[in-house]
Amino acid sequence: CLSLAFVIFAMRRNYLRKELPCALLILALFTQGICGFCSLPNVSRRDLLRVSLPLVVPLPAAAAQPQAKRQLLALADTTARGTAASAEQKRQMSQLADDLAASAPAATKSMMSGTWNLVYTTEKEVLSLIGDPDISVYQKLDADAGTLGNSIVYSDGRRFDVAGRVEVAGQRSAGDEKAPPGLRSDFSFTGATLQLAPGVALPLPPFGAGWFVSTYLDDTLRVNRDSRGDLAIYVRA
Repeated sequence: CLSLAFVIFAMRRNYLRKELPCALLILALFTQGICGFCSLPNVSRRDLLRVSLPLVVPLPAAAAQPQAKRQLLALADTTARGTAASAEQKRQMSQLADDLAASAPAATKSMMSGTWNLVYTTEKEVLSLIGDPDISVYQKLDADAGTLGNSIVYSDGRRFDVAGRVEVAGQRSAGDEKAPPGLRSDFSFTGATLQLAPGVALPLPPFGAGWFVSTYLDDTLRVNRDSRGDLAIYVRA
């Protein structure tokens, strides 16, 4: 108890108020034990309470978003957009996406519009096409016009483009148990084109329809869960 009494005495005398880290006082408290708080020799409880200590307050969910985003994007960067993801990395990506969704800010329809670069996906059909790290994979979405375009551009000039319609329906209804919470969008593809060489394009018939929910959306990041259970991570171009 003498060490704690000395600390408090010195702080009351302003000898160590600026120089002594709060960690020293905390260490002294734990060294003496909780009971020492009630039986300090020559030091009253009022004196102890006069010592200014920072109040430790848990960070709100919103304050944890930058760290969660960094973790999510850093892990995605090690998976080559998901093409090299191990089972454990997939599990971690899914968990990080869920953690981020739990602190998602309010999202609006207009925030969906723009060009989004794909940085991670679990969709098998896409993964089979994007193994080359030099490939560009992006999505152009115009929420007001209701248009959606997915593009895969290869380093040799070939490209695969899919056009579609999209309706940003708003927040998922409480009764829709299949969709996770978030900003829901319903889409249908209207056509596709495979460009084999400059001026040589092969049109393909339209295929596919479904929905995706942006479980997290801010100015730079979009996290999607879709009707097939796949996860996709986009960053704004």
